[in-house]
Amino acid sequence: MKYQKFSLVFGFSVWLMGTLIVRYWGDSIFQLENNLLLLSLFLGAVPVLYLLAKWVFMRYQLSGDAKLRSTALMAAPGMVCDVICINWHSVVFPALSLEQTVIMASWVIWVYTVVLLVGFIKSMSKSA
Repeated sequence: MKYQKFSLVFGFSVWLMGTLIVRYWGDSIFQLENNLLLLSLFLGAVPVLYLLAKWVFMRYQLSGDAKLRSTALMAAPGMVCDVICINWHSVVFPALSLEQTVIMASWVIWVYTVVLLVGFIKSMSKSA
Protein backbone atom coordinates (compact mmCIF):
# COMPACT_ATOMS: atom_id res chain seq x y z
CA MET A 1 0.00 0.00 0.00
CA LYS A 2 1.35 3.42 -0.91
CA TYR A 3 1.94 5.88 1.89
CA GLN A 4 -0.83 8.20 0.63
CA LYS A 5 -3.55 5.56 0.95
CA PHE A 6 -2.11 4.31 4.23
CA SER A 7 -2.04 7.85 5.63
CA LEU A 8 -5.72 8.36 4.76
CA VAL A 9 -6.78 5.01 6.24
CA PHE A 10 -4.58 5.50 9.31
CA GLY A 11 -5.93 9.00 9.89
CA PHE A 12 -9.51 7.80 9.57
CA SER A 13 -8.82 4.89 11.95
CA VAL A 14 -7.32 7.19 14.60
CA TRP A 15 -10.27 9.57 14.18
CA LEU A 16 -12.81 6.73 14.51
CA MET A 17 -11.15 5.33 17.62
CA GLY A 18 -11.00 8.79 19.22
CA THR A 19 -14.59 9.57 18.31
CA LEU A 20 -15.85 6.31 19.81
CA ILE A 21 -13.87 6.94 23.00
CA VAL A 22 -15.35 10.45 23.33
CA ARG A 23 -18.85 9.21 22.50
CA TYR A 24 -18.86 6.64 25.30
CA TRP A 25 -16.50 8.18 27.87
CA GLY A 26 -16.30 11.85 26.88
CA ASP A 27 -18.16 13.09 29.95
CA SER A 28 -15.45 11.47 32.09
CA ILE A 29 -12.63 12.77 29.91
CA PHE A 30 -13.71 16.41 29.46
CA GLN A 31 -14.33 17.32 33.10
CA LEU A 32 -14.72 21.08 33.16
CA GLU A 33 -13.79 21.44 36.82
CA ASN A 34 -10.56 19.43 36.44
CA ASN A 35 -8.07 21.85 34.91
CA LEU A 36 -5.15 19.45 35.41
CA LEU A 37 -6.91 16.75 33.41
CA LEU A 38 -7.79 19.19 30.63
CA LEU A 39 -4.23 20.51 30.50
CA SER A 40 -2.96 16.93 30.40
CA LEU A 41 -5.23 16.18 27.44
CA PHE A 42 -3.85 19.09 25.48
CA LEU A 43 -0.20 18.52 26.40
CA GLY A 44 -0.41 14.73 26.19
CA ALA A 45 -1.61 14.89 22.60
CA VAL A 46 1.72 16.34 21.46
CA PRO A 47 4.02 13.33 22.09
CA VAL A 48 1.32 10.84 21.04
CA LEU A 49 0.77 12.58 17.70
CA TYR A 50 4.50 13.02 17.19
CA LEU A 51 5.13 9.31 17.72
CA LEU A 52 2.22 8.26 15.50
CA ALA A 53 3.37 10.51 12.66
CA LYS A 54 7.00 9.47 13.07
CA TRP A 55 5.95 5.82 12.93
CA VAL A 56 4.25 6.41 9.56
CA PHE A 57 7.28 8.35 8.31
CA MET A 58 9.61 5.53 9.30
CA ARG A 59 7.33 2.77 8.00
CA TYR A 60 7.38 4.31 4.53
CA GLN A 61 10.83 5.94 4.81
CA LEU A 62 9.36 9.33 3.96
CA SER A 63 11.44 12.42 3.56
CA GLY A 64 10.89 16.09 2.80
CA ASP A 65 7.55 17.02 1.29
CA ALA A 66 6.25 13.44 1.54
CA LYS A 67 6.11 13.88 5.33
CA LEU A 68 4.02 17.01 4.97
CA ARG A 69 1.69 15.33 2.46
CA SER A 70 1.37 12.31 4.74
CA THR A 71 0.32 14.38 7.76
CA ALA A 72 -2.14 16.37 5.65
CA LEU A 73 -3.65 13.11 4.45
CA MET A 74 -3.76 11.78 8.03
CA ALA A 75 -5.58 14.88 9.22
CA ALA A 76 -8.01 15.32 6.31
CA PRO A 77 -10.48 12.46 6.96
CA GLY A 78 -10.90 13.38 10.62
CA MET A 79 -11.28 17.08 9.85
CA VAL A 80 -14.08 16.38 7.40
CA CYS A 81 -15.78 13.90 9.73
CA ASP A 82 -15.43 16.19 12.75
CA VAL A 83 -17.28 18.97 10.94
CA ILE A 84 -20.26 16.61 10.83
CA CYS A 85 -19.78 15.26 14.36
CA ILE A 86 -19.44 18.67 15.99
CA ASN A 87 -22.36 20.08 14.01
CA TRP A 88 -24.57 17.23 15.27
CA HIS A 89 -22.85 16.94 18.63
CA SER A 90 -26.03 16.20 20.55
CA VAL A 91 -26.55 13.05 18.48
CA VAL A 92 -22.92 11.93 18.18
CA PHE A 93 -21.87 12.86 21.73
CA PRO A 94 -25.11 12.69 23.75
CA ALA A 95 -23.34 12.49 27.13
CA LEU A 96 -21.45 15.77 26.63
CA SER A 97 -22.85 19.06 27.80
CA LEU A 98 -22.58 22.06 25.50
CA GLU A 99 -19.65 23.35 27.57
CA GLN A 100 -17.88 19.99 27.30
CA THR A 101 -18.50 19.97 23.56
CA VAL A 102 -16.80 23.37 23.25
CA ILE A 103 -13.74 22.08 25.13
CA MET A 104 -13.73 18.92 23.02
CA ALA A 105 -13.96 20.96 19.81
CA SER A 106 -11.03 23.15 20.89
CA TRP A 107 -9.04 20.01 21.70
CA VAL A 108 -9.86 18.61 18.25
CA ILE A 109 -8.58 21.80 16.60
CA TRP A 110 -5.45 21.56 18.76
CA VAL A 111 -4.89 17.94 17.65
CA TYR A 112 -5.10 18.82 13.96
CA THR A 113 -2.81 21.81 14.46
CA VAL A 114 -0.22 19.67 16.22
CA VAL A 115 -0.22 16.90 13.62
CA LEU A 116 0.07 19.37 10.75
CA LEU A 117 2.91 21.20 12.53
CA VAL A 118 4.70 17.88 13.08
CA GLY A 119 4.52 17.23 9.36
CA PHE A 120 5.68 20.74 8.53
CA ILE A 121 8.60 20.72 10.96
CA LYS A 122 9.68 17.18 10.08
CA SER A 123 9.47 17.94 6.35
CA MET A 124 12.06 20.67 6.84
CA SER A 125 14.45 18.51 8.88
CA LYS A 126 16.99 16.17 7.32
CA SER A 127 16.60 13.43 9.95
CA ALA A 128 13.59 11.22 10.64
